[in-house]
Amino acid sequence: MENHGDNRSYWESLLQTEDYNSWGGLEETLSSYYDSSSPDGSQSATASKNIVSERNRRKKLNDRLFALRAVVPKISKMDKASIIKDAIEYIQILHDQERTIQAELIQLEAEKLESENLDFGQEAGFMPTERSNKKRLVQALDPSGSRSYPIEVLELSVSSVGEKTVLVNLKCSKRRDTIVKLCQVFESLKLKIVTANMSVFSEMLFNTLFIQADEEETDFLKIQIETAISALNGSQSPMSM
Repeated sequence: MENHGDNRSYWESLLQTEDYNSWGGLEETLSSYYDSSSPDGSQSATASKNIVSERNRRKKLNDRLFALRAVVPKISKMDKASIIKDAIEYIQILHDQERTIQAELIQLEAEKLESENLDFGQEAGFMPTERSNKKRLVQALDPSGSRSYPIEVLELSVSSVGEKTVLVNLKCSKRRDTIVKLCQVFESLKLKIVTANMSVFSEMLFNTLFIQADEEETDFLKIQIETAISALNGSQSPMSM
């Protein structure tokens, strides 16, 4: 009977020892999962920090997506890819609206300059009848009709001035519809205009534009502008550059 009790105690002790050893093996396995080369467990703490950093990074990304979703008026779906896609489309719409507004501002400035020049002519004593007579005289002296072209380009240069920024300098003779026609030309090209400035001096019109484009596109942009002006003027444009 006593032997039976001793055997029972022996097997209980053996099972407890085996159970403890099995849990110890699990702990070693978990420790080696983080870094098998670090028996003291220091790499386990590093791995935990990496997990926390990754969790924080994902949280920041989600917060930014939520903020982006809040400012975009139209979201097709709630997943991350759709939010980013809709945001890009919305930014493109804003760029188009910006270009339209800039073109309208240039046209308003052109109309203002035309009005100021007309007022100056009236103050100087040039009445509309005299202006008409002068125009007929110029046409008689210029039988080729070259002055009928609204845009006579005297100088055109396109150069890169920085990362993805191209400078366009255009000098042309100032005529009745030159400013308005130039606005139509640049609007038709669908250029990404950053800023635009136009000034008049001594019967010449100076137009300066900063356009968002790569340096490799400078030659192509110049050809585009020349072609658009030639198409507006006609097949025999008096472009002297």
